[in-house]
Amino acid sequence: MKMGENIIEQIEPIVEGSKLGNYIISKTIGEGTFGKVRLGIHTLTNEKVAVKILEKDKIKEIADVERVTREIFILKLIRHPHIIQLYEIIETPKNLFFIMEH
Repeated sequence: MKMGENIIEQIEPIVEGSKLGNYIISKTIGEGTFGKVRLGIHTLTNEKVAVKILEKDKIKEIADVERVTREIFILKLIRHPHIIQLYEIIETPKNLFFIMEH
């Protein structure tokens, strides 16, 4: 493993206890068209987050790319108490990770 590289880059599939940036990946809490949603714990604050994992190889068609792009745009734009907040997006060669309010 190279210096500064996250554990998540070295494993496939993503397993419970994997480190992703400042987050530890935990159990699966949901599943969708392009991947899963896992519980995450911020390593410094112990805050629970939802980690939406989109598998890039499942986002093939133009309509799918547009849908994901639109979701990112809307989540970055909107701040509302009834809409989940997007905190961060982490990209790896195989996945997109949306770090979101739990």
